[in-house]
Amino acid sequence: MFKKCKTVSKMSALPNKIRQFYKIRRFYMSSLNKLLLTATLISSAIGLAACERLTFANSDVGLDDVVAMPPLVIDAKLPKATTTIDCEQLTPKQIVKVKGHSVLSASCDLTAKSIRFELNDSHSSLDCQGALLSTRTDDESTASAIMIKPKTGSAIKDIVVANCHVDGYGHALHIRQYSQPNQRYARGLIDPAANRALAPSDIRVINVSSQNSINSGMFVGDHVHGVNFDKVRIQNAGTVGLYLEFGSRDNVIKNSVFIGNGFRTFKPNREAIAVDSSSNNRIENNQFIHNGAGSILLYRNCFEHADDQARGNHFKRTESSRDNIIRGNIFNDEPVGVWVASRQSRNLKGFECGAYLLKKTAFASYHLDSAKDNKIIDNRFEQVEQGIIVEDDGTLIAGNKFAANVRLPIYVGSEIREDSAAGAIKGTVIQNNVFIDKTAEQAIKIREASKTATHIE
Repeated sequence: MFKKCKTVSKMSALPNKIRQFYKIRRFYMSSLNKLLLTATLISSAIGLAACERLTFANSDVGLDDVVAMPPLVIDAKLPKATTTIDCEQLTPKQIVKVKGHSVLSASCDLTAKSIRFELNDSHSSLDCQGALLSTRTDDESTASAIMIKPKTGSAIKDIVVANCHVDGYGHALHIRQYSQPNQRYARGLIDPAANRALAPSDIRVINVSSQNSINSGMFVGDHVHGVNFDKVRIQNAGTVGLYLEFGSRDNVIKNSVFIGNGFRTFKPNREAIAVDSSSNNRIENNQFIHNGAGSILLYRNCFEHADDQARGNHFKRTESSRDNIIRGNIFNDEPVGVWVASRQSRNLKGFECGAYLLKKTAFASYHLDSAKDNKIIDNRFEQVEQGIIVEDDGTLIAGNKFAANVRLPIYVGSEIREDSAAGAIKGTVIQNNVFIDKTAEQAIKIREASKTATHIE
């Protein structure tokens, strides 16, 4: 017979920091088990053997890598703390305004309290020191656990968030301007440079994790720039894992892990990272494992719901998702690894788009997507249905390695665009890639209209 009360007593005798470790580990293991069960049920429902989506036997990435726990705390090289936030004094659902360089008190436990933090000033930081933040069972709010947002219409910069581990909430982290995009659009503030001048910049996010968020795990708002994500882990986000909103640029996502994000009921699945009219970003040395719609999708929003000016993101996108570098990543158990111009061939009828129309029928609406001059280099693809899909111009695909279990490593072309004035996909360069157990002819599929404008070495 198990003596349950004795087990609880032993745990309660442990130091708070060790108890925190086990709490976070239980959260991750529970999330992973739910992910595997969901994937098994989905695979069974569509007549596939579960191992087709779940096995890592043929990959260099093992299950131990998937469930490996991030450290609770790393040295984030933060400025000396000026304020210590006493967690014992915080009340459920409290919004804490972070001042200066703040740290949470030692052995802080914020589970099931719905505590939220806001950073509104330049030259500030929050170090959670490994604390776990989670929501109360009666909290139906979609507010973010950590918000970086100016107090006024002036930009803020030089901000750091480190060592925070978030379960639930609308977003684990949300970085945004003071005003909503639709407010600026309504008064004619549409110039990208002018909008970026109002947006937060020079932000570091280090060793922060998110799981089970209602919406995207982490959200970079419009025109925010210069955000550096290092060693983040995003798992089981309700929509996109990490979203780069329109006009954002010069961001870095590195040394991070994205697992099981974007699985939705009665709605299309979403991806690990959405690059939506966002440019000059670097996505490097990350792991992507079993995300709903794939790993990294680059596209330009078609001015969705253009007639609804009350929507917060009502703002026509004018910039391409261009000049991004995707390098040194590992893609495993994904439907798609990288999709350049992922909205080009998609029927967007239900999106009520207001821009870039190419073709329209009673039941379909296609719009010109834009994701130009991107580089996809030195990545590894394992057990991926389609490695790289290219539906816009100027893509460099170089030095990538595709395992034998990647069904189609590279696809170039768009029938929808070929039938428009924009014409065939041009300027794709494919060089020095490695295809295991496939010839180049088997590994690369190019639509006829794009063949002469594609260079293969």
